Amino acid sequence: MTETGHRAQQHEADGFTLMELLVTMTIVSMLFAVIVPNLGAFVPTTRLEGSGNQIKAKIQWARSEAQIRGQPLAIELDLENSRWQIIHPPAQRLTLDQDLETLEEWSFGWNELEQGVVFLGAGDAIHGIARKGKYRIRFDEYGFSNDQMVILTLANEPDRIWSVTLRGLTGATTTAMTNDGKEPELTALGEGAF
Repeated sequence: MTETGHRAQQHEADGFTLMELLVTMTIVSMLFAVIVPNLGAFVPTTRLEGSGNQIKAKIQWARSEAQIRGQPLAIELDLENSRWQIIHPPAQRLTLDQDLETLEEWSFGWNELEQGVVFLGAGDAIHGIARKGKYRIRFDEYGFSNDQMVILTLANEPDRIWSVTLRGLTGATTTAMTNDGKEPELTALGEGAF
């Protein structure tokens, strides 16, 4: 091989051509044009799912703790202010100088839902879905409750609905998400369903 042929091969391997750079930049810009506008739709949905999964985990935790401690426990949802808290029974704060009848329930404080996520409602099949005020999911000392449902949505996208359903006797929790604005319905199970 001649020296000029060797230099030509070496020159081709040294870098990219202008055409290769232009094609690469075109492909990357087309990907950004498709991905970036749709990225905004994923973030609110992720916040909705994150808040919903947090509520689901706390429901499961409260049920388990009620069984372990042998004491009732509750989760209180502030439906208007998008926050929740665990309510502990008064007996857990009993000291020698206190009387059980004068003790009050207590909590570590409120936990906020993620930004833009709000409660659409909470309730059971017997009493229906509450939309305002505070709602409690109560567990007895055995961890049992009645069938419950908590419904969340996005403040600026009310068609996106996330729900968690708790079956009170079995403790089974299921989640569902819809994008059509239709709220799920909770039906009561009889004991024969177990």
